[in-house]
Amino acid sequence: MTILGAIIAGGRARRFGSDKALALYNDRPLIDIVIEGLSPQVGAIVICGRAFPGLRSVEDRPIAGLGPLGGLCAALHFAEANGYDAVLSVAADVIPIPPLLAAWLSDGSGPKVVKGQHLIGLWPSLMANALDRHLATTTDRSLRGWIAASGATSVMVPASFSNINTPEDLAYLHSRGTD
Repeated sequence: MTILGAIIAGGRARRFGSDKALALYNDRPLIDIVIEGLSPQVGAIVICGRAFPGLRSVEDRPIAGLGPLGGLCAALHFAEANGYDAVLSVAADVIPIPPLLAAWLSDGSGPKVVKGQHLIGLWPSLMANALDRHLATTTDRSLRGWIAASGATSVMVPASFSNINTPEDLAYLHSRGTD
C-alpha cells in the first residue's frame, strides 16, 4: 500500500497564542518531530492548510476555514490524484508519532482513527469524493461527525500521545522530560 502522510496544520492556535508547529520541544520545532516520526512510514508528506519550508503544501478543500476536515479533504484528493492508496493524517501538535503507526492502522478494512486522537487516522484515498459530499451536505464540520459518517473504526494503539494545545501543555511535557 502506498501511503501519503498529511500533517494537518492550518489551525489558528488561539489557545496556544502562537504557531504551535514551531513551538520548541527539546530545542526542536514540534513539526520537525512530527515529520521525523512520519517520514519512514509514508511515500511522501504534504502539509495541509499552510506553507512550510521543505514540504509540499495543499490548500484546504473545498474552501479554507473548514477546520481539520478541509485539510484532510485536500490530502485525500492529492493522494487520489497522485496514485497513493491512503492518507495517514496526523496533527502538527501531537507527538510522538510511533514508528509502527501506519502498520497498526493498515489492516485493509477501511478507514481507521486512533482512539482518543481523532485527527490521527488512515483514510483510503478513494474517500475523497465522499468527504466532498459530506462537507457539501452537512453543517457538522467536526471530525467526530465525519468519523461517524464514514464508518471509520476507532483503534486502540499501544502508544501514548502528547497533544499540545496550550503553553501549559508544552510546559507539562517539558517537566516530564520525555521524548
